[in-house]
Amino acid sequence: MQTSAGAPVMGGISTSQSPPFAVPIRYMLFGVICFGLFAIDFAFQSSTFAHGVPGTPSVVALTHALTLGALLSFVMGAVYQLTTVAFLVPIASVTAARWNFWIYLIGVVGLFTSMSRWWPLGLLVFGFVTVISLYLYCAVMLTSLAKTKVRGPMFGFVLSAHAYLILAVSVAVLLVLADSGYVPTLDLAIGQLIATHIVLAAGGFFTFLILGFSLKLLPMFTLAHGFSTWRQKWTLRLAHVSVWVIIAAIWVAIPLLFWLGAICGLLTLLIHLWDMWAIIKNRMRKKVEWPILGVVSAVVMGFFGLCLFLLRLFWHGGEAGWQTIVMFYMLGVVTMTVMGFAYKIVPFLIWTKRHSRAQATRQGKPILISDLIDVRRSRPVFIGLIAGIIAGTTAASVSWAPGVIGGCMVIGLAIVMFSVQMLRVLKLPTLRKELFRHD
Repeated sequence: MQTSAGAPVMGGISTSQSPPFAVPIRYMLFGVICFGLFAIDFAFQSSTFAHGVPGTPSVVALTHALTLGALLSFVMGAVYQLTTVAFLVPIASVTAARWNFWIYLIGVVGLFTSMSRWWPLGLLVFGFVTVISLYLYCAVMLTSLAKTKVRGPMFGFVLSAHAYLILAVSVAVLLVLADSGYVPTLDLAIGQLIATHIVLAAGGFFTFLILGFSLKLLPMFTLAHGFSTWRQKWTLRLAHVSVWVIIAAIWVAIPLLFWLGAICGLLTLLIHLWDMWAIIKNRMRKKVEWPILGVVSAVVMGFFGLCLFLLRLFWHGGEAGWQTIVMFYMLGVVTMTVMGFAYKIVPFLIWTKRHSRAQATRQGKPILISDLIDVRRSRPVFIGLIAGIIAGTTAASVSWAPGVIGGCMVIGLAIVMFSVQMLRVLKLPTLRKELFRHD
């Protein structure tokens, strides 16, 4: 991180307890590549979304290319790095984190291929490989968190997020057994299992992690201080209530519970937006950068996503309607938040590895983080992503195929631009040499 003048700030997002550079960056690199591949496939499959054909193998594979390949991979790398800063502890096992990347890579690539072809044996084998890698990741993180003396709402959010990931993965095991045909009796509850898996993954893991780490990263990247933190405990409590009330509603099919869960979710995001406003108001930076605006916009999109969820109770759009809402949330909230923080985290890690030494200069001047990427270039990315999501969702609600296709194209283009910008920061030829060296 750096000041508005461009000088590095002491105590950024790297500490003496940080894991070796190769550990987080491998996950992040895989995530960035998957972002680009997802964007291209998303654009190609735009006609499928336009005609409302959910549940096809290609759509299921595409969804998991985003959630497992892009979002979760990048988040895992970022969490390995940020945990050492936020909680002042090293990760429990660098060796496990290092080797788990390869297990995860094999599992995700194999699972994507199996889903694309709907290969039952592949779903079973690679599904369980992915499950093992995620359980191992959670074990490393929970063991690390157990050693910290830092407590409070942020700790509660991050700890809860990983508990929800374990639950989401456990439900995914049941889905793999059902989809592969090895436990056909599970087909009787396949709808409830899918919905529960989505809530635990999107509303549990990703949302709790976003809310938790934003309490650390937003003040860090805006140089804010002196803001109130008492509301954060209520955000945590309401978020838990929202998740579990909605899950209960899924299984008992009581509409009132859906309403109560969604209202708790709306209150959660409103309070979090209040906290974000307070942080930005107390910033030392003169301007609020576009990546930070993207992160704030993502929470606003989350609020409207829950409003769509409530409208869906009256709008009988079938599975296609639910698919639209889920994609709105995953792209508008989770993806945009990850991309926003990526513009700050990735350049800092690369600067720390390559240019933090005093002798690192360019044309006789010290190399600064701002020399690696101009964050103003993220402006068309976030504008395009927001515009594409709104246009595509609006068009889908009125079944206007050209609008859905156009929205998907704009979303795909925005994410490709993001991936290209991140790859330019990473500089793959240099990164390849660094990754094959001994850390």
